Amino acid sequence: MFKNFGIASWIGCILVIAFQAVTWVFTASWPSITLMDALNRLGINGTGLIETLPLDITIKAAYVLFTTQLSVAFWWIGACLFILAFASKILFKK
Repeated sequence: MFKNFGIASWIGCILVIAFQAVTWVFTASWPSITLMDALNRLGINGTGLIETLPLDITIKAAYVLFTTQLSVAFWWIGACLFILAFASKILFKK
């Protein structure tokens, strides 16, 4: 399961980069797509999600949401999922 989600995450990374490349070809500008942009496109209010957290966590979460590129987030999520898949194979021998 972790491996499949990791592959899906890396495919998402490739699709985001492909979209940015196609946009660059037609507009000559590389679009910046952050996690907050992705949440807003999905109709989720990212600031509403984090405003109920304590102040220090809210500041850190806002920083991550506003500065992390979507493709980088997909890549790291995929890497973590592959590590979890490897660890679960070792721990559970399945």
